[in-house]
Amino acid sequence: MTDQQKLYRVFRLIQLLSQPPYRKVSHLATILGVDSRTVYRYIKLLESLGYHIDKKEGDRYYLFLDFQEDKQLINLDEAGYLHDLLWQAPAGDPRREHLLHKLNKQYTLAPVAQSLPKLSTYEHVRTLGKAMEAGLRVRLLNYFAPSSGGGLSNRYLEPVEFMQGYTYLWAYDLDKKDYRQFKLDRIGDVEVLDEPIANQHEGRVLDLFGWTGPQWLPVRLRLSSYAHNLLLEEHPDVRPFVRTFKGQALFEGMVRDWRGIGRFILGLPGEVEVVDPEELKAYLRKRAGEGRW
Repeated sequence: MTDQQKLYRVFRLIQLLSQPPYRKVSHLATILGVDSRTVYRYIKLLESLGYHIDKKEGDRYYLFLDFQEDKQLINLDEAGYLHDLLWQAPAGDPRREHLLHKLNKQYTLAPVAQSLPKLSTYEHVRTLGKAMEAGLRVRLLNYFAPSSGGGLSNRYLEPVEFMQGYTYLWAYDLDKKDYRQFKLDRIGDVEVLDEPIANQHEGRVLDLFGWTGPQWLPVRLRLSSYAHNLLLEEHPDVRPFVRTFKGQALFEGMVRDWRGIGRFILGLPGEVEVVDPEELKAYLRKRAGEGRW
């Protein structure tokens, strides 16, 4: 079980315990898809964080909430928004875990968990994770693809791995005979098929712009002040690869595909100069000529 799945189950437990009536541990274990010992362990964790969990005869539990919204620095909607952002951060980042625990303790996160707009995304993570563990193919139902005109389609896949903090799925598209990445919050539903994965697949690392490819490609850019600020705002992970020399902002980094960085450049005409490589310049000229980016 991944850290992301464990964290999801803890939040789901908070949600279940905060809704009447008192619930049996065996019932909670069935809903969460774990054994009873795991539920007891999660309950002890919540109690150590300051939750008041009451127990009734028959091994039934309930979580009492003592939330005073007017005494907090931020309200529940704001806490929920921060919580969503943290969920999208890469798993294992100590700042992410620390902040999630702080939100969890201060806001008890039961009301936040009940209103999470992306709860279905985490269900997709669980379903796809089980499919990968079992080595089974899947079908993504009603997948929304902006690059295809914004239409809905079904995708027949062999899932490989999650990427970028469980924001994307990396999979082999059996219809297109190629590897693709799929954003989890654009999936309508996931159907696990009774068909074994027939191919051997290797994972791919995403670059700073969210794309993958067979090899690393060096890039050097000169950025206007506006492009510099926007780059750091939209892609904060590039910060170590951006430096300022004599008042000029320079990006020197590696990407795995021209599409991600190309979209950024083409969206800022006159604000970004490609120093090298020539292959990127040729790609940009082609895309600009097609009127697509």
